[in-house]
Amino acid sequence: MAVFEENIECKFDKMKELKFVVADIGISIRYRGDLSLESELYSFKNFITAEFDDNLPIIYFELIEQDFKESKDDYKLLSDISIVWGDNFKFLESEDSYLTIIDEVEIKNGKVWKMVSEKTFIHNKIYFNRNSLVSSSALSWLVMVAFGQASLRFNTVLIHSSVVYNNEEAVAFLGKSGTGKSTHSRLWLKHIDGFKLLNDDNPAVKITEEGEAYIFGTPWSGKTVCYVNQSARLKAIVRLQQAPFNRFSKRKGKDALMTLLPSFTALRWNKDIFSKMISLIENIITNVNVGHLECLPDEDAAKINYESITKY
Repeated sequence: MAVFEENIECKFDKMKELKFVVADIGISIRYRGDLSLESELYSFKNFITAEFDDNLPIIYFELIEQDFKESKDDYKLLSDISIVWGDNFKFLESEDSYLTIIDEVEIKNGKVWKMVSEKTFIHNKIYFNRNSLVSSSALSWLVMVAFGQASLRFNTVLIHSSVVYNNEEAVAFLGKSGTGKSTHSRLWLKHIDGFKLLNDDNPAVKITEEGEAYIFGTPWSGKTVCYVNQSARLKAIVRLQQAPFNRFSKRKGKDALMTLLPSFTALRWNKDIFSKMISLIENIITNVNVGHLECLPDEDAAKINYESITKY
């Protein structure tokens, strides 16, 4: 089933293209000329560009206003579990593509989104109903999913964290949902001079040709409106754990790897993609300080974290 060789008929010959650059990676979204996407992609505003620079890696999306009829014989279910979408989510695989399905409400209301992606996630087709665009986060989320997988080919990985930065360096805080990542970031902003919020949910970490790690703001910042198109050298990554006291400990080698792994984004079913993520993490732990902070949600926790990282 060669999905990406099909010629999709369209009533409108004129196609528009939105171009964005996130973490030095281009995102191209082509769509019918009479659609208005800017309001639905409001978090991308600071990342828009008129043209892509030469040699910039690009991830492509095409929006198609029709349903995609998958065959049960072609696709097998890999997962129907999603923290974001609950039971209204399916991820399937065929011989040459992946299929991501989001059912926001009910099929009869036209709120179903389907994204067919090449195994590399470089080329993606998103099938939808025009009614689905109104007040929906699905389009942004699907773009994030594909970006998170395709970017690994370009030494870049999405990480689930809250990040603070100053003019020179950044610190990322990891932890399970509800651990207090956002709270700890706010404590830094209040009690550690010179730091600002870079991203509160899904920043991107890039390894340069020189082996240095930089962290970038992205259009995906969870419930926090923080869509900063900036980057900084990644000085440290700290996993937070709620405790009745404040205590910082270093993590190195295998312990550092296990500290980072749960918060990094990669498709476990694709060995090539997953191995690229592991390689990036191994590179990160050799160049970035990794720590574990058992903490209270208080000023002392932020100061102990900062002082420990500085000594580190």
